[in-house]
Amino acid sequence: MRLREIEEGVRVRVRGYRVPESARENIAGYVASRIISSLGVEAGVEISIRKRIRPKSGLGSSAASAVGAAFGLNELFELGLSREEVLRFALMGEHRFSGAEHADNVSACLYGGFTCVSYSPLRVLSLRVPEFLEYAAVLPEVEVETRRARAVLPGRVPLRAHVLNLGSASFMVAGIVLGDREAIRTGMRDEIATPLRSGLIPHFEGLREAALRAGALGLVISGSGPACLALCDSSVSTGEEVAGALADFYRDAGVECSTYSGKPGSGCKVC
Repeated sequence: MRLREIEEGVRVRVRGYRVPESARENIAGYVASRIISSLGVEAGVEISIRKRIRPKSGLGSSAASAVGAAFGLNELFELGLSREEVLRFALMGEHRFSGAEHADNVSACLYGGFTCVSYSPLRVLSLRVPEFLEYAAVLPEVEVETRRARAVLPGRVPLRAHVLNLGSASFMVAGIVLGDREAIRTGMRDEIATPLRSGLIPHFEGLREAALRAGALGLVISGSGPACLALCDSSVSTGEEVAGALADFYRDAGVECSTYSGKPGSGCKVC
């Protein structure tokens, strides 16, 4: 994302995946407009977006644009906003376009590392990721509507599933802090969303088995899908190697997909 000061207003230009260029209908444009009006900025901004994250993918496409706009305007106009204030402006965009102030994606994008979010009051912790940890993501060429993915989740959760997932979350955090590979593996268990949403993902069980055979610590649905995310111990299998195995599986299954791999990022920054 590139930002340029203009005399007034907010203009949005988009390359890559198509999203609205109207400042009112584009999440980056909306966040920029809120910052300018709320803080009395006496100038406008042109936002050029190279959209490389497919919308409705489960990979935080809208969050990336919201954070990029809030972070970029803070730098461009030297507003002196704290990271927490930047986060809150990005959350305005998430609320406007998704209907809820979910801070999971925007906090990860802004802070980097492994983020933990608490609400009422909002607080974000960013934990340093172990050096060995890499990721592989696969995005099949299907669309999963967020509303549909939410609709399959139950209003009540069985006690056993709740206890297991609470233990998984605890093990995941402990595994990140301690650099414990087996704890991270345990932390990737999910007995609530995955069993219900896996039917929305093409060949999910086979995909997970392919990830494990390739040496991944585990594979989960990313957000509401259809992207899936594997975590990897690079001393066993790199993210690139696991991504290749996931691509091979989908190719053999006749499903078109894109793959991504690398190390977890360190958060939003000026390039």
